[in-house]
Amino acid sequence: MKTRMASTSRSFLLRLAWSVALVLASALLCRAGGPKNVAGTSYFDPTVAGQPLAWPQGIITYFTDQGDLSPLLPNASANSFVATAFSQWTAVPTAALAASSGGQLAEDVNGSNVTLNSDGTISMPADIQPSATGTPIGVVYDYDGSITDALIGAGAGGSGQCFWNAVYGGTDNFGTLATYQHALIVINGQCALQSSQITDVQYHLVRVIGGVLGVGWSQLNLKVQTGSPAPTSDDYAGFPVMHFSDTGGCVPITVCYPNPYQLSMDDEAAISRLYPVTAQNQASFPGKQVFSSSTARIYGSVYFTDTHGVATRPMQGVNVVARWINPQTGQPSRRYAASSVSGFRFTGNAGNPITGLDDSAGNPFQDWGSQSQTVEGFFDLAGLQIPNGGSAQYQVTVEAVDPHWSPGLGPYSPGPVSPSGVAQTITLTVTAGSDVQQNFLMTGSAQPLPQAASSWSSPANLPPGGDWISSLGAYDDRAYFLLPAQANRTFSVAVTALDESGSATELKSQPVIGVWGASDPQGTAPGALTPSPFNQLTAGMTRLDAQVLSSGNLIVGIADLRGDGRSDYHYHAQVLYADTVSPARIGVSGGAIKIQGTGFAPGFASTIGNMAASQLAVSAGQMILSAPASTDGPQDITITDPVSGASTTMTGALTYGAAATDNIVLLYGLNPNTPVGTQATNPVSVRVLAADGVTPVSGATIGWSANNGLQLSACGGASSCTVTSDQNGDAATWLTPGAPGLATLTATLAPGVYSPAKSVITSLNATESSSDIGVSTPYLWISQGASLGVPLTARVLSNGIPQNGTQVNFTIVNGTATLSSPSAPTNSAGYATVTLTVTQFSALVQVSACVAPSNVPCAVVYANPVPLAQQNLQPISGGGQVSTGPAFQPIVVRVTDSASPPNSVVGAPVAFLTTVLRPGGTVPANGSGETNSGNPAMPVILTVSQISAVSDVHGLAGITPSGAGFSPPVEVDVMVSAGASALLDYPLFVLPAAITANAPATTTEPIPTRAPLRFPRDEER
Repeated sequence: MKTRMASTSRSFLLRLAWSVALVLASALLCRAGGPKNVAGTSYFDPTVAGQPLAWPQGIITYFTDQGDLSPLLPNASANSFVATAFSQWTAVPTAALAASSGGQLAEDVNGSNVTLNSDGTISMPADIQPSATGTPIGVVYDYDGSITDALIGAGAGGSGQCFWNAVYGGTDNFGTLATYQHALIVINGQCALQSSQITDVQYHLVRVIGGVLGVGWSQLNLKVQTGSPAPTSDDYAGFPVMHFSDTGGCVPITVCYPNPYQLSMDDEAAISRLYPVTAQNQASFPGKQVFSSSTARIYGSVYFTDTHGVATRPMQGVNVVARWINPQTGQPSRRYAASSVSGFRFTGNAGNPITGLDDSAGNPFQDWGSQSQTVEGFFDLAGLQIPNGGSAQYQVTVEAVDPHWSPGLGPYSPGPVSPSGVAQTITLTVTAGSDVQQNFLMTGSAQPLPQAASSWSSPANLPPGGDWISSLGAYDDRAYFLLPAQANRTFSVAVTALDESGSATELKSQPVIGVWGASDPQGTAPGALTPSPFNQLTAGMTRLDAQVLSSGNLIVGIADLRGDGRSDYHYHAQVLYADTVSPARIGVSGGAIKIQGTGFAPGFASTIGNMAASQLAVSAGQMILSAPASTDGPQDITITDPVSGASTTMTGALTYGAAATDNIVLLYGLNPNTPVGTQATNPVSVRVLAADGVTPVSGATIGWSANNGLQLSACGGASSCTVTSDQNGDAATWLTPGAPGLATLTATLAPGVYSPAKSVITSLNATESSSDIGVSTPYLWISQGASLGVPLTARVLSNGIPQNGTQVNFTIVNGTATLSSPSAPTNSAGYATVTLTVTQFSALVQVSACVAPSNVPCAVVYANPVPLAQQNLQPISGGGQVSTGPAFQPIVVRVTDSASPPNSVVGAPVAFLTTVLRPGGTVPANGSGETNSGNPAMPVILTVSQISAVSDVHGLAGITPSGAGFSPPVEVDVMVSAGASALLDYPLFVLPAAITANAPATTTEPIPTRAPLRFPRDEER
C-alpha cells in the first residue's frame, strides 16, 4: 500500500512538536467532535474523501521499549500498565478493536540514542521513526526525561512538567486509503516516580491512545469543569474522557474526576463509529455486539435559514447533543449522552490565497476533510444506548462549542465559530437498530450582506469612503478590491469580524488581509499580508499596514483564514489611504492643504513631520488641514485613526518653502556709489524659482547677510536676518551703508537646510565727505491721472554723521506739481521732509533737494507717470484662506508697472469686489442665509460689496475680508482690479468648525478645498 510519510527525523520532530503544542492532539489535522482525522482530496484516494481515518481492520499491534519506565514501573510492570490503558478502548462491546503487544522495540530507547543535533534535527532509532510501519505503534519509556527534553525542549521532561508532558505522541504516517500506518507514544518516567502519580499517568495514556486510535475531542457536561452548577454523579459518568482540556488544578487528576479514565457513553459511541462491530466482522471479535443493531442512530444536518425559515446553506461547527430521557423523572440524562459536531467530515480549514493553502510543514490543508456540501453541516449520533431495553426517548439539542473549554473541538479547531440563530429542542423515540434522520433549521440565523461582485481578474472598486460592511457568505468566498496607489505612501486596511448584532467578535470569521500588484499572476503570494487574524488589541480586528514601493494599481484581498464562508461571516472593513496633497508646497509660515484619499473621518490625528496639524474640514475622501509653520524642505504627512491604530503616511509629499531643486536669482542689485548713512538708489531684489526656472516659489526662507556695517531695511536696520518670499516669489531690501568702502550682500536660499547652499551676491560701494545728501525715494512711479501728496525725504550727513538743523532746499526742476514748503530743516537724525502734491498727474516731475545755503550737494527725485494700461497686480499675501471662526487675515496686493523688474506704482486706484455666496449643494450650519432648493448645484449669492483703495508709496493696497456674518459654509470671493485690465481673484472659505481636539486657526496660504467649492488658480497663489 502506498503511504505518505515523513522520511526524516526532522519531519518527525515538526509533526511531534506541533501535536505537543496543541495538547498532543494533532489539532491541525483533528476532526474533533467526531473522528480525529478525516481524509481530504489532495493526498488521499478520491474514493475515501470524507472518510474517517482508522487502523486497518481494527487490529492494533504495539511495541514497547526494552527499558524501565521508572523505579516504580520496571519494564514488565510498564508493559502491563500500557496493556491496561489499551484495554479501556478494546473492551468497548460494540467496537471491532483489538490491541496486542507485538513484542519489544529493538533497543532501550533513551537519551543516548534520541538526541537533538546542532542543526535542529533529531536522531532516533529507526524502529520508532514514522517510516517504521513494521512497528506500527511504538511505545517509548523515557526513564529520566531526556527523550522529552530532546523532542520538546530543554526542561520539558522534568517532574514539574508532568501535567502537560506525562504522556504525549500521535500518528505520523497515513495510508492513501484513509488508514493510519504508524504512531509513537512517549511516557515520561519522571512522572511515575510515586504511586500517587500512577493514576494521572494512566489517565493521560488512555487519552493519548484514544487519539492514536482516531478518536477526536468531545464536549459534554461542561459543568464538570466549570463547577456551576455543581456536577452530579451522572455528570461525571457521562463526562467524556476525550474532553479537550483540563484545568491546572487537576493534580492529582482525581481531584477533578473520580474515575478519570472510565469511558463514557460518548467515548464508547465515538470509538464504535470508527471501528463498528458488524455482522461481517463479529466472528473476529467474539463476545461483542453488532453496533448498528444494539444501539440507535440519529443523524442529519444543521442549516442556516432564510427570512422565511427555509433551509439554505449547511452550518458547520455546531455541537449536537443527544440525551436519554429518564422515563422515571422525565428529565434528560447526564449519564447517557452523546455528541457530534456538525460538519466534522467537511474541510474545516482549506487555507486561503492570502496566508497560503499549505500548512507549516508544506502539506496542503485540503489533505483533510471532504469538500462536498452534503457533509458541510452533517452530524452523526450513532451509538445511542437503550438503557432499559425496548425503546427510548432522546432529547436532541444544539449548542455552541465553548471557546474556553473546547477551542480544539470541531472542524474549525482551534477557533470555534458560534452558531447563528436558534433551533427547537427535538425529542425522538428510538429503539435498538433505529436509524433516524433529523435536520436542524436555525431560525433567525444571519443573512448574508450585500457583496460587490469581485474576482482576482476583475476586482471591485473600493467602496465609497473606504468604509463598508459586507460578508464572506459562502465557502471559499473571498473579496478583492482595486486600490490605485502612489509610491512613497503607506496605508492600512482594518477588518473587524462582526456577529449578527453588528458587534465585534472573534467567534465568527477569522479575517486575513493581503495585497498584491494588479499585474501579479493569480496564485502569487501577496507582497504584504497578515499571517494570522486578530493581530490587534481591538476585539475582532485584523489590521494590515502596508508600504507602497511603486505607483500602480493594487489588489486588496480579504478572506477567512480557513477559506471558509458563511452567512454570519459579517465584517466591517476600513481602508485608510492618503494619496495626494494640494498644494504640494506651501510657505514656511504654514497654511491650508487638502489631502485626498479614502477612509478619513473627524477625530483622526494628523501630523506634518512631528507637528500636529488641525483639521479644518473632513469628509471620507478629503481632509483639509491647517499646516503649522516649519522649516524649508520636504515633510511627511501622517493621518492616524486613534481607535483602530490605522495610519497612512505620504513620505516627503509636502514641501515647505524652498525645495532642494529650487534656485534663487538676483533680479536687481546694481547701485551707484552711495554716501554713508543714505539709502541707496535702488533696492536689491531676489526671486525664488522652481527647478523649471519659471514658477515662482512663495514662502521660501531667504537669509540676508551683509558686511561692513551695511544696514538692510528688511532686517530693521540690522545687517542680517531671515525673511520669506512673497506670493510672487520675491524678496527685497533697501541698503544703507554704515561705513565707507565696499560692502557685500548675500541672499541665501533656505540657509542651513541644504548643502551646498544656493545664494546670490551683490555689493555696494560707500563714500563719505564733509557734506553728503541722499533721498529715500529717488524714483517714484505714480498712477497716471492720480491726485495725491507724496512725502519726499532727504538726509544730510557729514563724514557719515547726521546733521541736525541743516536747511534743505526742495525745488521743482521739471514738470507740474507743488511742494508743501520750498525748504525744511533736518532733525536730529539728519532727515528733512516735504510733501509733493500732484493733480491729475500726467507728465514727468523732477525735484531737487540741495543743502543750503550753497545748494551743494544735491539729490534728485524723479516722479514718473504710469498709464492705466501698463499697470499690473501682484499677489502679496492673504490668498486661499480658510477659516472656521477666526477673522481672515488681510488680502494685500501690489500695483506695478510693466517694466522688468517691475516698479511699484503709487496712487493707483484698486477695487475690491467681495461676493459672499452659499456654495451649491450645501446648507447653512446655523440657519442663516439661503439655499437654492430648486437647483442645488448652483450657488446662492448672499451679499455683494465693493471697497476702493489707493496704493501706497510701496504700491500696496489691501482689505480685511469677512463672511458678513453668514453662517458657514460660505465662500467669500474677493475680486481685485486695477489699471485697465489687471485682475486677481481670491476665493476664501468659511467652514463649520471641525470636530477635533485642537481649535483650528485661520490659514493664510493657498487652499484647495472640498467640492463643490472652487479652488484658487495658480496665478492666485
